[in-house]
Amino acid sequence: MDIVTRNFFRLLSAGAFGKQDKVEPMSAYKWQKVLQLSILHDVETEAFQGLEVMGNQFAVQLVSAGVRKKWGDYIEHLASAPLQSHAASPNLNKRLSNHLAMVAEGCDKASVEYMLLEKSIYLAYALLTDDHWVKRMIDLGEVIREGAGAKANQEQLRKWIGKLGLKRVVMLEGALLVELAGFLPEELPSGYQFNSQKSPLLSSRMHSLVETIASAVPQGQQQIKFSQEGNEIFVHTSNANALAKNARRSARFLPYYPVESISQLFSSFASSLTNIEE
Repeated sequence: MDIVTRNFFRLLSAGAFGKQDKVEPMSAYKWQKVLQLSILHDVETEAFQGLEVMGNQFAVQLVSAGVRKKWGDYIEHLASAPLQSHAASPNLNKRLSNHLAMVAEGCDKASVEYMLLEKSIYLAYALLTDDHWVKRMIDLGEVIREGAGAKANQEQLRKWIGKLGLKRVVMLEGALLVELAGFLPEELPSGYQFNSQKSPLLSSRMHSLVETIASAVPQGQQQIKFSQEGNEIFVHTSNANALAKNARRSARFLPYYPVESISQLFSSFASSLTNIEE
């Protein structure tokens, strides 16, 4: 991760969870980049709160008045603006929607176990689609921080996680919370914790994946777009970088969420192809 991304996550962990990690001094231009990242990933409020929480740090005091004002003005604008669509529950694919519905039929949807499972599925899907996963990570962390993790029926939660094939992906989510949001491993529900001593190789790979996921944050989401020019009978992509990025992302998540990784890759192709004009 570069310095902008590191400070971005430090502000988030401070604003959302009260963590006090040291931020690194940056120029006004780079602080402006942090603001742009927070807007891009729908976490501008949490990042701005991070500035307030860590305001006594020398590096934070170096943030220019112009950047602070621009950030504050944007937060005020958000308060008066309608709720954005991606801030609500995401549109899951049919398979995941059915999984949640199946679980919901036999339990109280207000239970802490169901809330944790729901937020975990939202985050897993956001990671696979590269769609506001930072916001989904904060949402899951807030549920855990509010005490849901300690109150949850751990056995029931592990049973659902295993039944839905989420065992490895929730461990990855736990690693994201520990490495990017400042959580302690013992703060997480047991199914989200990972014993690095028992599986050092998997732990190393997971750490590497967390670093890769975080380092891609400044790039934002890239959509695959296909086109068909003139009377050509062949369809081609107009964004080869997005095509390669989607393929690499699906490959990275294959060991953690195999069925959905493959499904999402083909779904993204199919969705993009439907945009071709007849």
